Amino acid sequence: MPAELEQQPYTMDRDPEASETARRVAVEVLETMFFTEAEEVPCKHAWIASAPCARIRFEGSHLGAMLLCVSAVAVDPIAASFLGLDPMEVTDAQRGQMVQELSNILCGAILSQLRPESTLALSSPELTGWQDWPAEGTLHRCFRTPEGMLGISIRLAAPSR
Repeated sequence: MPAELEQQPYTMDRDPEASETARRVAVEVLETMFFTEAEEVPCKHAWIASAPCARIRFEGSHLGAMLLCVSAVAVDPIAASFLGLDPMEVTDAQRGQMVQELSNILCGAILSQLRPESTLALSSPELTGWQDWPAEGTLHRCFRTPEGMLGISIRLAAPSR
C-alpha cells in the first residue's frame, strides 16, 4: 500500500454509493464479460489464503489500489468462459492472465463510475497473494458465483498536495 494511502485514508467502507457501485459493477462485469452470475455474500475467508490474487494501483487525481482474489476452484471455469475454452484446456499462464484482466476491468469500471471526473492512470496488475489491509477506509466485498468465490478490496485517497 502506498504511504500516501496510510496518511490520508478515504473511508470508502462507509460510503453507501461506493459499496453499491462496487456491487453493481462486479455483478455486471462478471455476467457480461465472464459469463457467470455473481451474488454479494457475507465474507467468510477460509478460501482466500489459497486464492490467486492480483493487485492494481492507480494514481492521478486520486491514489489507491485494488486487490482481487478468485477462489482456486473458480479460476479455471471463469477463465475458460472468458477465453472460450474448455476448463481442462486452461493453462497456468491463462489463469494468471484472467485474474489480472478481471482486476483491470473491475478497477477501471468501479473508478469510472465512482469518480467520472477523475484522471487516473492504472498500473499493470501484479499477481500476488492475499494481503490484509486495514479495515478502516477499505471497501471489501465478497461474491459467490456458481464456480466459487471472489473478493474485492479497494482503497482510494486524494493525493497529498
